[in-house]
Amino acid sequence: MKPVSEFYNNLPKKQCAHCGTLMDEQAESYTTACPECEEKETSPV
Repeated sequence: MKPVSEFYNNLPKKQCAHCGTLMDEQAESYTTACPECEEKETSPV
């Protein structure tokens, strides 16, 4: 049986759902967009 840590270490890197940029994982963050794309979405037009 493989250790559970091996499962987590083999997960793909998190990517922005909009532009595909690789994102740093944050323990309590469920965001799917990088900071640049989030700023574009929340900026007034």
